Amino acid sequence: MNLEISIEYEPWNKSNIRSIVNNCVNAVFSELNINHYNVEICFLFTNDEEVRVLNRTYRGIDKPTNVLSFPADNIDDIESDCGDVCGCDTFGCNTCVLGSVAFAYETLEREIVDTSVSFDDHLRHLVVHSVLHLLGYDHIGETEAEQMESLEIKILKSLNVADPYQ
Repeated sequence: MNLEISIEYEPWNKSNIRSIVNNCVNAVFSELNINHYNVEICFLFTNDEEVRVLNRTYRGIDKPTNVLSFPADNIDDIESDCGDVCGCDTFGCNTCVLGSVAFAYETLEREIVDTSVSFDDHLRHLVVHSVLHLLGYDHIGETEAEQMESLEIKILKSLNVADPYQ
């Protein structure tokens, strides 16, 4: 698995981002029993302003949000050898880009005010949440929301993180 991590906003450096991301992504793939040797995910750790621009550009919503997930088009290829469908082994890389994720530091900080949740545990929740989005999970409908939340709770428990929905 290749996790590209770009930290573009200094305050992110006070957390152990690389370890958190790696542990969370591995927990998601382990829980879903997905072979992840050929997967690439790009993570951007930035600020509210940058995420606001991304949110406005790609979703038409002119405000920051905690995390944005941008799935690639080859989600169904992750469990296969990938190259047969998306052609990526044409260049010998045999890697499927799952997608990209962007996090807004200030929004995450605001969200934990007046809670007992640590910044790192909130980040763990959002990493798990965003990777599930990259894998095609959503929470628009009630049934989908229940399925996704149930998975999040189970995965976070494996990471010793309390249920974020209580």
